[in-house]
Amino acid sequence: MNKIHQLLNEMLAVYWQAGIQHRSHVAVIAAEGAALLAAEMEAKIADEPETIIRLQNRLLDLGGKIEFTVKQPDIGMNLREALQKDYELQKNARIGLNQWAETAAAEHDATTRILIEEILADEEEHLSWLEQELDLLEKLGEPLYLSKRM
Repeated sequence: MNKIHQLLNEMLAVYWQAGIQHRSHVAVIAAEGAALLAAEMEAKIADEPETIIRLQNRLLDLGGKIEFTVKQPDIGMNLREALQKDYELQKNARIGLNQWAETAAAEHDATTRILIEEILADEEEHLSWLEQELDLLEKLGEPLYLSKRM
């Protein structure tokens, strides 16, 4: 398997894992009664299936084979844990996406590099949103924060 095929399969594994984790956290947050926050989070992750399709299409266009293993997602058990675990996931995504973009550039694959950079821009927005939500949670405390998200 060449480096770009491997890279795209790694990304697919990460995005399937992230999708499972994010969707599970939407359920956790909704179960805590924060319906508005759950809906907002759902909107933030709505493009993940499209990202997966774009990665799969790129891999197949390059003659690669879809083959990856999804790792166990890190599911929080309450609102604070869900936000914190998604924040950590997004923070790590930024690092990984930058490394993958550098690998694509080193392999002289501008199309894959551009795809990764487009994904990175979206992930940066999601990370910023999670940072704001965690900051509000800290400033307001959980009862007041939840009262604004129900």
